[in-house]
Amino acid sequence: MARHDREFFDGEDYSGQCPYVANCVTGLYTPANRDHPAYSPPAPNRGFLFVTDRYTSAELWQQYRYYYSCQNYLLLSSETRFLKEEAVIQDMFFPAIQDLFEEGKGWVITPNQQILNMYFLEPQPRMINQEERITEWKVRFDIIPEAKVYRKDTGQLYPIADFDTRGIIRDGAIYGTFRSRPASSKHEQDEHRFIPENTKN
Repeated sequence: MARHDREFFDGEDYSGQCPYVANCVTGLYTPANRDHPAYSPPAPNRGFLFVTDRYTSAELWQQYRYYYSCQNYLLLSSETRFLKEEAVIQDMFFPAIQDLFEEGKGWVITPNQQILNMYFLEPQPRMINQEERITEWKVRFDIIPEAKVYRKDTGQLYPIADFDTRGIIRDGAIYGTFRSRPASSKHEQDEHRFIPENTKN
């Protein structure tokens, strides 16, 4: 059976909070404090994204969970080496925080490894282009208020929202839509993109 002929919708209700998954051990995890950034937090593991010929709502749910886990990991660690092949690095929510870290000027301090909480706002994705099998799925990312950005130059803690240079936060959260399109041939890859509702770009 051709990939596009498989049943896309599975009838499940995926709305609600999505679990954060980061179980790839990178070393002894040490939370960040005012003296140093976080050391070796568990990283997202792409291994659970099984390579199949399926293109289903369940498969998209897995893809988007991985994207969410990568965004959370970037805030928690500011470490990109475990994600260097991932497009999410070019799409990070708060590049200004990453710049602070790379310049040795600051990092995120948090009591909870789960800085972001992602919610699916619809039970299933919507097919917006039947011919090309393009789908959209609305989500929301909440930011826990306890997570702060520490700046070495001032010695102070600041809300993550203060570093929203992309202008993607609305009412304390990031609203947006995942858009996906399956590969048209075996030589291509599926396309997955997160489109923020608010953006300066």
